[in-house]
Amino acid sequence: MKKLIDINNIKGIRISVKSKFKKSFQKKNKILHSFRPSITIHNFGKSNIQILSNYKSILELFLKESTLMKFSSKPLLKPGKKIKIYLDHSLKSKTAKVNGYFSMISIDNSKKFKAHTPSI
Repeated sequence: MKKLIDINNIKGIRISVKSKFKKSFQKKNKILHSFRPSITIHNFGKSNIQILSNYKSILELFLKESTLMKFSSKPLLKPGKKIKIYLDHSLKSKTAKVNGYFSMISIDNSKKFKAHTPSI
């Protein structure tokens, strides 16, 4: 499954998501399902963009979980460049919805913004 989204609050950022099921496994007598979405962020704009953090909200059948992940290296995305990020999920069910966004900053004008990812 592959999805694309264009961000309206800052021109030139495109985020695409491709989700892949990895495997099912058992942990503490519970069956978990592992997924590995690859998220590609492409900077079509003229500003240098730095990724600060990633927020995701996972909604399963009987569970809602939210996490915030800060990037220690804070990747820099120059105009015309792209970056691919892999975020692993272990879920109790095979069906779930993941929503989220990346917190970013435009290095050229110090404007912070959120770039929402397509639902997975």
